[in-house]
Amino acid sequence: MVSPVFSQIDKPRAAVQPPFDVSVVIPTVLRPELGRAVRSVFAQAFEGRVQILLGIDDPIGDPALPATLAGECPATMHLSVLDPGYSTSARHGGLYPNRFSGALRTILTYLANSRLVAYLDDDNWWAPDHLASLVRAIDGMDWAYSQRLFVEAATNEPICVDQWESVGPDAGLFQEKFGGFVDPSSLMIDKIACHDLPPLWSLAAFDDGSGEDRLVFKALKEHFRGRPTGLATSYYVIRPDDPMHPARLHMMRAAGIALPSESAMPGQSLAEAMADLGAAPTPPARVATPPEASLLTRELIARLKPRDLLVLAAGPEAGSALTLADAAGADAHLLAADAGWTLVSHMTAALNLAATGLGSAARTLPPDAGSATEWLLCRGVTVDLIRIGPVDDAGALVELCQAAWPCLKTGGVLLGEGATARRPMVQDTIESFARSVGAECLVPGLDQAGDWIVQKL
Repeated sequence: MVSPVFSQIDKPRAAVQPPFDVSVVIPTVLRPELGRAVRSVFAQAFEGRVQILLGIDDPIGDPALPATLAGECPATMHLSVLDPGYSTSARHGGLYPNRFSGALRTILTYLANSRLVAYLDDDNWWAPDHLASLVRAIDGMDWAYSQRLFVEAATNEPICVDQWESVGPDAGLFQEKFGGFVDPSSLMIDKIACHDLPPLWSLAAFDDGSGEDRLVFKALKEHFRGRPTGLATSYYVIRPDDPMHPARLHMMRAAGIALPSESAMPGQSLAEAMADLGAAPTPPARVATPPEASLLTRELIARLKPRDLLVLAAGPEAGSALTLADAAGADAHLLAADAGWTLVSHMTAALNLAATGLGSAARTLPPDAGSATEWLLCRGVTVDLIRIGPVDDAGALVELCQAAWPCLKTGGVLLGEGATARRPMVQDTIESFARSVGAECLVPGLDQAGDWIVQKL
């Protein structure tokens, strides 16, 4: 059986021979999101003629989807499909190291019947003015790029403009390592001016077959003239299984940005919940001196910049809460609790926190309030960081982690301490818990405390 190498859909040859104003290249495995991507091209507010080229790598999705989309194609657009009947990617037995599409982007770029070529991944999509703004920006240049918006995978709703990664030359998170970066779905090139560039799409910068976009960007930056549109018109879905996901969540938290799923959750903030505890105790005359924070705690606070913190098993004098409050600073809110507190030990802990001078921003939960995690959950409160321990009993440690997990925001962290002599028990116990919730335990070994972290992705 011979599969079609290239098929043109629903237009005579004479209609597609004149060059188009723009071509759009979409490598795909026919995942369901392809429909959304192609329909966002159909919806472009662009007056010129548009060619859409789909390149099928490994068809894991519905093979009828391209034909369905062809039936919706506007009269000013043309949809073409390239399916060689095999994958060109080394991951699937092909010859080219690019694990996601092999040589397809290269082939489709040269095949495109337009000087101007824009790229779109099949799980992303565009705003209606994306192509028009790119065409304006590329005038007199060799390439152009838009900004992109991060989208939450769980809700398919935009989170914020990407201020850190796909921000252009000599800027952003990748400035030092790669000279900056532009995501392929935000990019347009003049393929005649950039004629030697497209083969880079088939290669890989990293051993896992990824990074072809870094190679392309580096070449564009160093050898060609580019211009930004200044508009965020590309929608990029961020996924928990992406290695960049934790870093993205950290950066958004630091900027005070919540995920749509979190914003939609009813409930109070930690500050509002703590206001229900009444007035904070009068600070004692002495000034509390907190124990020194571990190196891991200081590093984690610096990166995560948590605003809402919970301390469980805080100890009779709330020493771990004092340390965390001191490390987090005055902009954070902290609630400390311990199942073993009596009224006397609770008052001691409350006075110690009051002595920090943070006032109502650092409070203790009285023993008669019950479980701290249940107290928070019944108010719809979730937090950025939960400090646990030290706890030497494995069963008690697991129970605390299980109770604390629902109180964490996405991207939030459990931070615990295990005494050095008990570290093997702590590590085994926490690693087992992390596996049970689909997370990973990290015991960095930065100091003698044996601290560990588990992040909720």
